Amino acid sequence: MKKQHKLLLLFIILTSFFKGYAQCPAPSNLIYSTVNTSDALLSWTENGTATTWDIAVVPDFYVGAPLPSNGWVSASTNPFTYVGLPPGCNVFFVRSVCSTTDVSPWTAVASSGCPVNITNYLATLSNNNYSINDSKIKVYPNPTSDFLFIDNFEKQIQKIEFFDLQGRLIKTINENKDKYQIDIFNLQSATYLVKLSTETNSETIRFVKK
Repeated sequence: MKKQHKLLLLFIILTSFFKGYAQCPAPSNLIYSTVNTSDALLSWTENGTATTWDIAVVPDFYVGAPLPSNGWVSASTNPFTYVGLPPGCNVFFVRSVCSTTDVSPWTAVASSGCPVNITNYLATLSNNNYSINDSKIKVYPNPTSDFLFIDNFEKQIQKIEFFDLQGRLIKTINENKDKYQIDIFNLQSATYLVKLSTETNSETIRFVKK
């Protein structure tokens, strides 16, 4: 009898542990269509079992802008009509709400009023990148003039891609390392994006070449 109680207790502990590390899958195929000058109809593919979603609209979005941290609205329908769009370039974000403590990464799409570099920038970002809040990746110094150092304290970085602010690929490094010293002396003085990809996710960081 005691053995059964121990097994039951172990099952409860393991169940709680894995629930705490549940992964909420991100939506995909986010599409918007204009209803009128101030409203848009959004639709997406739900890749899990979520029935509610967070919707955020960021006006005047720019390359390297922070992802939404507040100001979203809750949606319980898919498609969903977003009312009250400001004029100009808008970037639409949606994420699945799997529970009160588990939300998915953001998925995003730019409106037709956005310049092409915004669309290209969003294309360089993966869903996993949107979800990174407590990054274990360190990129330094920033700004820098000659070398860029990259440390990853969790996993090996498999690929590094450099983009300019127009979304053009400048340089690619394919190596499995957890630490890098990259010579960027020949890059022109400007702001760049470096996309760091591991086996399971990726992160894009903005840095300045002096």
